[in-house]
Amino acid sequence: MKRFLLAAAVACCVAGAVSPAQALVIGTADSISTIPFSYFHAPVYQQIYSAAAFAAPTSISKISFYNTQSPSHVTPLADTFTFYLSTSNAAIPTFDTSNVTFPDASFTEVFSGTAKFVDGRLDFDLTTAFNYDPSKGNLVLTVTDYSYGSGGDLYLDADNNVGLTNMRDSLYPYDYNTGLVTGFNDGAAVPEPATWAMLIAGFGLVGGAMRRRRQGVATYA
Repeated sequence: MKRFLLAAAVACCVAGAVSPAQALVIGTADSISTIPFSYFHAPVYQQIYSAAAFAAPTSISKISFYNTQSPSHVTPLADTFTFYLSTSNAAIPTFDTSNVTFPDASFTEVFSGTAKFVDGRLDFDLTTAFNYDPSKGNLVLTVTDYSYGSGGDLYLDADNNVGLTNMRDSLYPYDYNTGLVTGFNDGAAVPEPATWAMLIAGFGLVGGAMRRRRQGVATYA
């Protein structure tokens, strides 16, 4: 019995560890923006994403931004950016005409470091995964940069607001009506087929052990 419970626990832990990341890109590249990784109006940038864009609860471990519209401008600010994720019931179309909310206890810090541009995109591998449940509200990304650096010329793909995303910064409320095209878990590592085969085989062994135990109990009954 103890061996069976141990095997089941190991199988469950492995299952949780190798669950594939749900990749999603929100927005269509129909414009460009320099904010916040090339030009920072103010120390806090926020972007909202519609909960309806997420088909199910998602563990977010990677956030990406893209540069396909202006590939000749590729240098981000050499500043330290800190990312927070949270949820909000704020309406997406009017998100940009209200003041930003500064990080508080409801914000989860998920990254702090510099922006690295490689092969046409900015990838941020989060140091803390964020378990996002769409039933809790829209997803909000907050980026802070208190360095006010200069020298960046990066233009990132942006999406004109059609109800999926919108942005604001802390300079003043302004009808930006746009947001960066954003990838969640885009290109994040997923288990190889062999890993899934091993996992399935492991569950098969657990099931076989359970059947043999039941047969043994029936024999002695």
